[in-house]
Amino acid sequence: MPNCSKCGTWNPDDKRVCWRCQTPLPKVQAEKPRKPTLLWGLPIWAWVVLSLMLATSLLVQCGMFQNLPR
Repeated sequence: MPNCSKCGTWNPDDKRVCWRCQTPLPKVQAEKPRKPTLLWGLPIWAWVVLSLMLATSLLVQCGMFQNLPR
């Protein structure tokens, strides 16, 4: 809750008027929840995971990992 606009006194969130000067306090506006960013119905992180899985699968099938030392 912001300070009182008239006297500058701090007030708890549950108060509707200033406890010192009895001035009505502005209502607290709740923050709107953020919606996840979607691309064709899936979140961006899901597309990153799917693309990494596809790239790994293609590299394995092409034989790119055959000459790696063990």
